[in-house]
Amino acid sequence: MAKPVLLVPIFTLFIMVSLFSSGSSQTMPNEQKTWCIANPLASNSALAANIESICSQLNCSSINPRGSCFEPNTRIHHASFVMNLYYQANGRHLADCNFINSGLVSLNDPSKCVLNSSSSYHGFVVQETWCVAKPGTSDELLQLNINFACNLVDCSAATRSGGVCYSPSTLINHASYAMNLYYQITGRKKSNCNFRETGLIVSSDPSYGNCSYGISPMQ
Repeated sequence: MAKPVLLVPIFTLFIMVSLFSSGSSQTMPNEQKTWCIANPLASNSALAANIESICSQLNCSSINPRGSCFEPNTRIHHASFVMNLYYQANGRHLADCNFINSGLVSLNDPSKCVLNSSSSYHGFVVQETWCVAKPGTSDELLQLNINFACNLVDCSAATRSGGVCYSPSTLINHASYAMNLYYQITGRKKSNCNFRETGLIVSSDPSYGNCSYGISPMQ
C-alpha cells in the first residue's frame, strides 16, 4: 500500500473541528428509515454475546448455514443481522441499537439480507454523521477502500501497529476508519461515503476507548 499522504492544512482543520462541532442540528424527516449494524470496533466476544442474547429471544434462522443471510459467514455480518432484527422488533428506538456501545444506527440500508425498516419512526436529532464499511463487504473491496482513502489522508492511527485505532486488527475496522476520515475531511457529503456502495452513513459515533472517529461541521 502506498505511503499515506498527510494533507496538512485540511487535516489540521479537521482535528480542530472534530473536538467541538459548531454545526446546527438537523432533524430527520418522519419518513426516515433506519437500521442497526455492528460497530466495526466491537470485539468478537461482544458480537458473539449479542448474537447469543438476541437469538434466545428472536428467530435467527436466516443466519444458520442454510439460511438466506448466512453468507458472508462472518461474525460482524451475522451480528449486524440479528442486532437489526432486535432493533426493528422493538420499535427502532435509539437505545435498542446500543448493545453496550457495540451497535450503530445506519441511515441507509446495510444489505438486502437485513430486514426492511418500518416507516414508523421514533425520531431523534442528528447532529453528526460518520461513515463506516458495510458489514459483509469483501476483503478485496475493503482493501481497495483503504488504498484509496489512505493515499489522500493519514490513516496511520488505524493502519500502523500501535496506532490508537489499530485494534481490532481487522480490515473492516481499518477500512471504516479510513473511509470515515475521508468522509469527514471532504465535507460529509453522501457521495463521499459511497465507496462502490460499500459505505454506510451512521448517526452513532463509532469511537471506542482511545480511538476517535472525528467529526466535521454540517455542510
